[in-house]
Amino acid sequence: MSDNHPPEMSPAESHRHRIVLRNTVVAVFGGLVFLLLVWSYLDAYSNLLKTTRDKSIEHLTVEYRSLNQYQAALAQQVFEDKIDDPAIRRLMAEAAQTEDHERLADLRQQLLERLSPLYDRMLTKGFRQLHFHLPGAISFLRFHRPEKFGDNLWKVRAGIARVNTERERVSGFEEGRVFNGFRYIFPLFHDGEFVGSVETSYSFRSFLLTHADLQHGAYRLLVSRDLVLEKVWSDERQSNYMDSAVNPGFVIDRYADLTQLTEVLPMARRWSQSRLADIGRVIAPRVRERMNDWRAFSVVTRDPEPVVVSFLPVHTTMGLNGGYLLRYASAPQVASAWSWLWIKVVLTAVLVLLTMGSLIYMNLRESGRSRERELWLRTLNEAQRIARLGNWTFDVGRGELSWSDEVYWIFGHAPRSFTPTYDRFLAMVHPDDRARVEQAVDESLRTGNPYEIDHRIVRPDDKVRYVHKRGTVELDGRGRPRSMLGTAQDITDRIAANEESRQAATILRSTHEGVVIANDEGRILSANPAVEHLLSIDQSELLDRFVDELVFDREETTPFHLVREQLRSTGTWEGELWLRRFGDGTNFFPTLASFTAITSDLGERRFVVMFSDISEAKAREWAMWHQAHHDALTGLANRTLFHERLERALSSAERHGELVGVLYVDLDDFKPINDTYGHDVGDELLIELARRMEAVTRDEDTVSRQGGDEFAVLVARPSTHEAVERVAEKIRTAIEAPLRVGELSLNPRASIGQAVYPEGGTTVEELVVAADESMYRQKQSHKPEPDSPA
Repeated sequence: MSDNHPPEMSPAESHRHRIVLRNTVVAVFGGLVFLLLVWSYLDAYSNLLKTTRDKSIEHLTVEYRSLNQYQAALAQQVFEDKIDDPAIRRLMAEAAQTEDHERLADLRQQLLERLSPLYDRMLTKGFRQLHFHLPGAISFLRFHRPEKFGDNLWKVRAGIARVNTERERVSGFEEGRVFNGFRYIFPLFHDGEFVGSVETSYSFRSFLLTHADLQHGAYRLLVSRDLVLEKVWSDERQSNYMDSAVNPGFVIDRYADLTQLTEVLPMARRWSQSRLADIGRVIAPRVRERMNDWRAFSVVTRDPEPVVVSFLPVHTTMGLNGGYLLRYASAPQVASAWSWLWIKVVLTAVLVLLTMGSLIYMNLRESGRSRERELWLRTLNEAQRIARLGNWTFDVGRGELSWSDEVYWIFGHAPRSFTPTYDRFLAMVHPDDRARVEQAVDESLRTGNPYEIDHRIVRPDDKVRYVHKRGTVELDGRGRPRSMLGTAQDITDRIAANEESRQAATILRSTHEGVVIANDEGRILSANPAVEHLLSIDQSELLDRFVDELVFDREETTPFHLVREQLRSTGTWEGELWLRRFGDGTNFFPTLASFTAITSDLGERRFVVMFSDISEAKAREWAMWHQAHHDALTGLANRTLFHERLERALSSAERHGELVGVLYVDLDDFKPINDTYGHDVGDELLIELARRMEAVTRDEDTVSRQGGDEFAVLVARPSTHEAVERVAEKIRTAIEAPLRVGELSLNPRASIGQAVYPEGGTTVEELVVAADESMYRQKQSHKPEPDSPA
């Protein structure tokens, strides 16, 4: 019968098969190791590029934020301390009310003489302009060009137009007809009336000279070409701007370009225009599309030289996209890392091939033990070099000490340059640590227990390094120490990293700003002591809560779910939020908060939340707004607030087809009361009648004092004309009810005129005039006829 089993392999064939199999496994494994190592090198290089970009844009962002905070505070201080003065407000009020050119010239000269010393001091602080404007955005006095005034800035200066419209401070970057910079524009009020505005300007060149890190980089301001064509005079465009190689949609602000100042700034010579142009042409294809997104970013290039270029968008006072601030910084570490990347790839390939060849050679020549050991020792030394970890042995009986090559390198010597001894080793230990090391070694020899110690060493070049030592004892048959062996590892970098972490923790504990770290789900992982103080809650109770629980959404702030969405998409968010104080669960306060996403060493996503209490600033802001929009005697809305609300009501009525009613109320025979009983009685009467009118009107209506004994009432969204008349009758009934002021009994009377949109008028002025004329006709009807008895 035939045998169906395959013939058995001979021992030689089996051995060859095992050798081939082993070598195949070695080759496959070596290839995988090489690919993994190359991937790790590429990943490390990619991380270096990302870190370089992140640090560069963070550097520029911090500089720009510092600029904004410093200049805004300086401008606010100048305005509050020197400009917002009663005498200056009276001067501007008179200028706003007169059309006499000679009187205007005299007032302009008075203002120039009064504030010229201040303007001279402002120039030393980096300010470029001090500019006063009359209502309607009419230029009144330019301190840098006193001879030029009277031009209307409404269409060319959006910030000034905004102050005229909103009556509130405006600040930020604004393109100009001559130069670009930061504008800080403040409204001026006299006796509650808007009398104009004042502007302090700070050029971009001043920013670069006072805030920028000029020793390590170059800066440029790119302005949108469309803005320049729209706003800048033709002659100024030719002299103040030049084309950008980075993006044809932007032009370079020559005044803010420090390459023009090589005689004043020697460091600017390193960044010539031709050098920046070469860099711009290389990075242009990579940044043009990204610049359309108007987000901060950085790019790294190795050609024509290793440079990191950061792009920070700059927004105007109207929140529009104005341009980009660029920072160029050398990045030699990128070029070095790129060179080392290929060196490491080649070295790794050599090492992997050498290891594979050694293993294959061992498989083929198992008798070559000496060569195998030599290769193993070389590989071990290389591994020790990479890990900065060396090994040592000590023969206790002979007193002989031997070091691996890496131990020599750790102590600052070439391998085998001398024969080490225990005494020579102790001489290399830092004098302050020598006793501890001796005690650890003696204790280990006495007890037979291993030891582990961190101590300092002093290298031949007097540099101090930190070393982690481990040692174990080998005993002979009698239990006596025969030898010691152990390792020595250079841990200087780890000690430095730990010290940096400790310093960072100290800063977090001492800062007055609240700092919270949360995981990707928003659960709080840690917080500094300032958070406990601001939120009135112990840290133990705060941990494991969600950040959402700290936030109290208000109508004027960004909803927190939108904050979370932006944070997850962009990694950052900054703005105003209201946070909860946990003392009673109902106390909330405003903060300026910033959220930043970071990634831990383990690849876990974290969020850092920083916030500071701005309650006092918000309170001052509200108080100033209330004072500017309400009557000081009665607390009613003043003429300004009444007109604003009437304007909004008319806009809403036009969109929805609604009615709007205006009542004009004038007290009859109020002057005799003032003349007979005194102004105190008149004031009490006005206060009581204001209270009565508010009591009989709705919350959505507005009762305002127009001046003296005249009042105006906005009737919002009345259903019919008759509804307006009913409101007028309620007010009349409320006013004409008898009242007592002290011992006096008074019977006030009033004339009430009315007008209804759209029949009575379609603008604020038309409706107020129509209601006033209606009131006047009614007042005339109350007077007796000339021939009738008095």
